[in-house]
Amino acid sequence: MNNNFVVGIPKDLKKIESKLFFGLTKRQLIGFSIALFIGVITFLLLKSISINVAMYGLFFTCAPIIFATIYQKDGLYSEKWLKLWLEHKYLNPSKRYYKVTKKNYPLAKERKVIERAKKQKDNTNKRIKTSKPVPGARTTN
Repeated sequence: MNNNFVVGIPKDLKKIESKLFFGLTKRQLIGFSIALFIGVITFLLLKSISINVAMYGLFFTCAPIIFATIYQKDGLYSEKWLKLWLEHKYLNPSKRYYKVTKKNYPLAKERKVIERAKKQKDNTNKRIKTSKPVPGARTTN
């Protein structure tokens, strides 16, 4: 009798999550419990209006919670991914401007940053010109 069993072992051990109850992780158990609690309250409150309204209310209150519990993008759960995205988009500017201060003035002078800034400022003033009429062109009324 041959007792050789093949068991796959993942290369990244960080992806292994311990299962607590019915094969759910702690995060999933907490998320589904919150969704169930809020869903039941919503359903019972809206049931007096109509059963259809109650079902729609149940769906629209529970779906985002279940989505946030299960969804992963690039190995990050939704709240971490959303936090990083918001920081990248709104809190950390994508353009960084060089500002000359007392501390970096000698370095800026050495790298001729101050002279280039003055030249660029002068060039932008020269670019603004009034247009001359083109000979032979018709004027519109």
